[in-house]
Amino acid sequence: MLTLEHLSLAYGTIEVLKQVDLQLETGEIGCILGPSGCGKTTLLQAIAGFHPAQSGRILIDRVCVNDTQTNLAPDARGVGVVFQDFALFPHMSVLKNVEYGLHKLPKAQRTQVATEHLLLVGLEDYLHVYPHELSGGQQQRAAIARAVAPKPRLLLLDEPFSSLDPQLRERVAVDVRALIKRLGITSLLVTHDQNEAFAMADKIGIFAEHKCQQWDSAYALYHQPSTRFVANFIGESTFISGEVMHQDQWYVNTQLGRLALTHSHNFVENQRVDVLVRPDDILHQDSSPLKATVTDRRFRGAHILYRLNLPNFNEEVLCLAPSHHNHQIGESFGIRLSIEHVICFASDNN
Repeated sequence: MLTLEHLSLAYGTIEVLKQVDLQLETGEIGCILGPSGCGKTTLLQAIAGFHPAQSGRILIDRVCVNDTQTNLAPDARGVGVVFQDFALFPHMSVLKNVEYGLHKLPKAQRTQVATEHLLLVGLEDYLHVYPHELSGGQQQRAAIARAVAPKPRLLLLDEPFSSLDPQLRERVAVDVRALIKRLGITSLLVTHDQNEAFAMADKIGIFAEHKCQQWDSAYALYHQPSTRFVANFIGESTFISGEVMHQDQWYVNTQLGRLALTHSHNFVENQRVDVLVRPDDILHQDSSPLKATVTDRRFRGAHILYRLNLPNFNEEVLCLAPSHHNHQIGESFGIRLSIEHVICFASDNN
């Protein structure tokens, strides 16, 4: 439904994105995730028709809507947009706001379709109230109803949960995902919040340094990051040093033990590498001879996230342990390394 081919975007001579390629299948929900200033919103604006491509192409439902020769107007692209501030008309009732995008339909049909979509988002009791009388979550649902009522081929959402209280965001994101999936609308979300991305998206693109670093599922981004930036950006992680060896098979020698490599990853023997270690790769094990010392701890209810210093190695790892293992800063406990996905990057110290 959405294809970006070698898409580059700029503001005058200032490069924003370079050679972006990605695909979103019909009915999928995608997410553009990255730090502030990485070009997320500019990309969404380009897809919507508000920003021209410098080079490359944008295709919606296999039709080119933007390249260096073509730039279809926003209302000709079959795209619905939910803006960061919802952009509801304050002088119109909720019903009139949703009817606004249905102006091509007869009046009676406009009201019927708008009412049906407000029912879908649970606002059937608020048809005749005004936006300022709604809570933030209700305003967001009204904005989504307005965007999807014209049955767009593609729905774009620009930081749609940013104005909500943090404790509400993930729950609302799950509800919105269920609604979009029920309607079968292909959607693309922009956010800087990983929890929102994980709750909403089938595919996530990590953007930084003017490019898409990786376009993949949340599982692959966490367990199989393709770049050091993705490894650092997604979830929580540390790196420990290792040395690539080959003896019947490729493996990495680390202070925490030998780790088998499924292939050489283009490394050479004796090459120094940094091994990605996630908090769930370090297991709390009282009987282990390897002890680590707590330098920091964060209580998370069912678990405690420990930052641990490895003795004699001047390296640290994170350990997510059940909270009944309650250790204080300065205490030591036994750990064991258990990595199912060994991810290495060439060390800067090579």
